[in-house]
Amino acid sequence: MIILKKYCTICFILLSVLLFDCDRDNKTNCAIALCTQEYRFIIIQIKHSSDSSAIQLTGYKVLRVSDNKDITINDNILNDNSGYYPLVSDSERAMLRNINVEIEFQGYIRDTLIIKKRFVVTADCCHVSLVSGDFLLYI
Repeated sequence: MIILKKYCTICFILLSVLLFDCDRDNKTNCAIALCTQEYRFIIIQIKHSSDSSAIQLTGYKVLRVSDNKDITINDNILNDNSGYYPLVSDSERAMLRNINVEIEFQGYIRDTLIIKKRFVVTADCCHVSLVSGDFLLYI
């Protein structure tokens, strides 16, 4: 009888773990998701094709292609001379959760468009991720 009770307890625990841990469709309530405490950004780098030096844009925009909504991250999180530019961050994960969203990066030097590139991004309960597109761009 004790062995049967232990067996049932072990089966119950394993079944509980499987039910809570297996989220193949990623449709569970995000309130119970176990996420890391890091805050993620998807960042691209733009370089000159001739000498691989960083492109220093004077402005940029990130637009959601479906409705042309401006989702540019306004925080100056990166050094302006670095050639690195943020596309999206974890703050947009609710908008991106469980769907692939096409976005467009537009880079400007003195109000002249010099680069336009599309990406596909998504998010789960915890973090954003890049589905398609390159992190490193040359112009």
